[in-house]
Amino acid sequence: MGGSNHFSVFLLVAIILLCSSSKTVNATCYVSEKQALMDFKKDLKDPYGKLSSWIRDVDCCKWEGVVCGNRNDIVLESPLSGKISHSLQNLTHLRYLDLSLNDFSGIPIPSFFGSLRSLRYLNLSGAGFQGMVPYQLGNLSSLRTLSIGGDPSDLQVDNLQWLAGLSNLEHLDMNVSGNFLGHLIPRWIFGLTALASLDLSGTKLEGLLPRGLWNLTSLQHLDLSSNQLNGSLPDELLYLNNLISLNLRDNQFEGSLDGIWNQSSLTSLDLSYNNFATFLPSQLSTLTALISLLLASNQFRGSIPSSIANISNLQHLDLYNNSLSSSLPSEVFTLKDLISLDVSSNHLNGPIPSAVGNCTKLKILSLFGNALSGSIPSNLGRCTQLKELWLNYNALSGSIRSNLGRCTKLEYLMLCGNALSGSIPSNLGKLSSLEHLDVSQNKLTGTLPKSLWQLSKLEELRIADNLIEGVVSENTIPPWLFNSSLDTVDLSHNQLHGSVQISLKLLKNLISNYLFSGGISHILCEVKNEYQVLGYLDLRENSLSGEIPDCWMNYPNLYHINLNSNNFTGSIPRSLFHLEDLEYLGLGNNSLTGPITFDFVNHE
Repeated sequence: MGGSNHFSVFLLVAIILLCSSSKTVNATCYVSEKQALMDFKKDLKDPYGKLSSWIRDVDCCKWEGVVCGNRNDIVLESPLSGKISHSLQNLTHLRYLDLSLNDFSGIPIPSFFGSLRSLRYLNLSGAGFQGMVPYQLGNLSSLRTLSIGGDPSDLQVDNLQWLAGLSNLEHLDMNVSGNFLGHLIPRWIFGLTALASLDLSGTKLEGLLPRGLWNLTSLQHLDLSSNQLNGSLPDELLYLNNLISLNLRDNQFEGSLDGIWNQSSLTSLDLSYNNFATFLPSQLSTLTALISLLLASNQFRGSIPSSIANISNLQHLDLYNNSLSSSLPSEVFTLKDLISLDVSSNHLNGPIPSAVGNCTKLKILSLFGNALSGSIPSNLGRCTQLKELWLNYNALSGSIRSNLGRCTKLEYLMLCGNALSGSIPSNLGKLSSLEHLDVSQNKLTGTLPKSLWQLSKLEELRIADNLIEGVVSENTIPPWLFNSSLDTVDLSHNQLHGSVQISLKLLKNLISNYLFSGGISHILCEVKNEYQVLGYLDLRENSLSGEIPDCWMNYPNLYHINLNSNNFTGSIPRSLFHLEDLEYLGLGNNSLTGPITFDFVNHE
C-alpha cells in the first residue's frame, strides 16, 4: 500500500499503564508515557485528524480512540501512516502492538522492537515494511502472537532460527507473498509446543510435509494453503487432537484422507484445489463437529455418501468440480442448518430431491453443470433465504415454478441450458433483490411479463434461444425493458420482432438476433456529450437497414461490434476509426459500398 493516499485500516496500540491499582477505573497515564505518545504522534501522518484530541492538557485516557479499562490498557485506533518513532522504547510495559495493514512507505521494521520485552502481541503484516526482518525480535520471550508479511510484502530474511526461541508463542502467521522459510517447512517449527495457530499460507513451500514427531499438541488452527506441497497427508495429523480448522487448499496433495479421521473437534476442513482422486469416504461422517467442508476442484469420484447427514451441524458443503456421479442423495437436505451447497460441475443425475425445501436457511444452492433431470421441486419456494440459485446446464424440464417469487432475497437466478417450457411466471417480478436473470437456451414460450419492470436492481437479462413471442400482447420491444439498471440484455433467437426503440445510455452489452428491423441511427446518435458505457454490441442476423450511422465516437468503450447479416447500405463510417479499444468489427453480408480506407486497415 506504499504511496497510497487512502488508508482504510487501523493502527492499534495497547499500553499497560503504571497505575497504583489494577482495578482503578479512573486510571490516568504517567507523564513519561504521555510524552512518549506525543512524540510518537509527531512522526505519524493523520489525514483524517483522528488524533486531534491528543493534547497535553487532557488526560490520555480521554483522548479519542483511547480506552482505559479495568486492565488499565490504552487502545488507540486510527488510520495512520508515517514513521515509527523511537519514543515507543520508553513504553517499557507495552504488551500489544498492531501496525498491520497501514502504510509505512517502505521503511524497515525497527530493530528496537526487540527491546520491548513485555510485548505479547506483535502484528506487522501488510504494513508496507521492507528490508530485513530484524533478528532482535527473537528477544521477545514473552511473545504470544507474531504476524509478519501480508500482501503487499517486500520483506527479506537471512535466518528465522531465532523463532525457535520464542517458547511461549501461540499464534504464528507468516502469510507472505515471498518466501521466508525456504522451500521446506523447517523442523524447528514443530518444536513450538505452545502454538495454537500456525499460518504459513502463500509462502511458496513445496514437497512433502515432514514426517516424524510433531510436538504441536496445542495446535487448533493450521493453514498451509496456497503452496506447492504434495504427496499424501501424513499420519502425524492424527495426533493433532485439538485441531479446530485445517486449511490445505490450493496445493498438490493426493492419496487418501486417512490422516484426518481422528479430528473429532474439527469444525472447518478445506482440501479444495488439490489432486485427491479417491472415492468420497463414508468416514467423513465421523467428523461430526464440522461446520464447513470444502472439497472443491479435486478428482473425487463415486457417489456422495448419504452418511454425510450425520454431520448435523454442517453449514457449508462445497464439492464443486469433481467427478462425482450417481444421484444427489436426499439425506443431504436433512441438514437443516445448511447455508451453502455447491455440487456443480460433476456428473450427478436424477431429480433434485424434493427434500430441498427442508433447508430453509439455504442462501446459496449451486447445482449447475450436471445431468440432473425432472422438474424444479415445487417446495423450493420455501427456501426464502436464497440469494443465489444456480440450476443452469442440466436436463431439467417442466415449468419455472411461480412460487420462486417468494424468494425475495434472490440476487442470481440462473436457469439457462435446460429444457424448461411454459411461460416466464409473472411472480418473478416480486424478486426485488434480483440482479441477474438467465433463462436462455430453454423451450420457453409466451410473452416476457411486464412485471419484470419492477426489478429495479436487475443488471443482466438473458432470454436468448427460446420461443418467446411478442411482449405483453404486443409484437414490439417495450421501452420499460431498458429503463432500469440493466447493463446486459440478450434477446437473441426468439420470435420477438419490431423496430429498434431502445436506449443504449446505460447498457454495457446488447445482444439481439432475428428481432430488430429498421434503422439504428436514432438510438446510436440520440445523445451527445454524454458518457456511454456500451462495450459489446451484437446485432447480427436482424433485418436492420439504412446506412450505418457515423456517431461511434460517442461509445469509446466499444470493443466488439457485430452488424453482420443485415441490410445495411452506404459506406463504412469514419467514426469507427475513433474506437481505440475495438477488437472485433463484423460488417459482412450487408450491401455496403465504397473503399476500405487505409486508416481503417491500420487501425489497432
